[in-house]
Amino acid sequence: MGHRRPPDKNGEIVTTHAAFPATGRPDVRALVGAAWPAAALAVRTVRGVIVILMLASLVPMLFGWHSQVILSGSMTPKLHPGDVVLVQPADASAVRPGQIVLVDDPARPGTTLIHRVVALEPGGSLTTKGDANPGPDSTPVPASSVIGLPRLLIPYVGLPSLWLHEGALGKLALAALLALALASLPTPADDSRPGAFSRGRRRR
Repeated sequence: MGHRRPPDKNGEIVTTHAAFPATGRPDVRALVGAAWPAAALAVRTVRGVIVILMLASLVPMLFGWHSQVILSGSMTPKLHPGDVVLVQPADASAVRPGQIVLVDDPARPGTTLIHRVVALEPGGSLTTKGDANPGPDSTPVPASSVIGLPRLLIPYVGLPSLWLHEGALGKLALAALLALALASLPTPADDSRPGAFSRGRRRR
């Protein structure tokens, strides 16, 4: 305990003693100080990713696009609950079989449906089907109910909306606390990281 290890004669192994003084006890301040720049970079990166994802989901709406949160698993594995899909407005004439389409749900007035088109009917209506469902939807979609075509997928950004829809208030509260904690984490300059010397007046 306290003795330095002899250097490797081949020079291949480098042993550092900065964080382990002669007492054999780890210098916690040195360890935290060494890790602080990496932690600060991680916080900045996470914040930046969150901002970019939020902008990606909001900016297209300025151009008339729709933002749709996926609330069910009927379109897995392509779309998962909590994903956000940005939808470009389109009418039925632009829709082809095999495309995913956002429509007013004919079976549940007042709600929307995002499924894949499997057939175009002679009268202009659409037959849709969820990728994860065993069969097509029972109610044809009138041409007038077509809202648009999904163009951009942002995974999991809509999870808070999903939890609110499901009444999962515990998950929603936890997410809010984590977001608040992340927003309040400091990202100081190197000279103010833990273990750094203060430039202020010395204590007596």
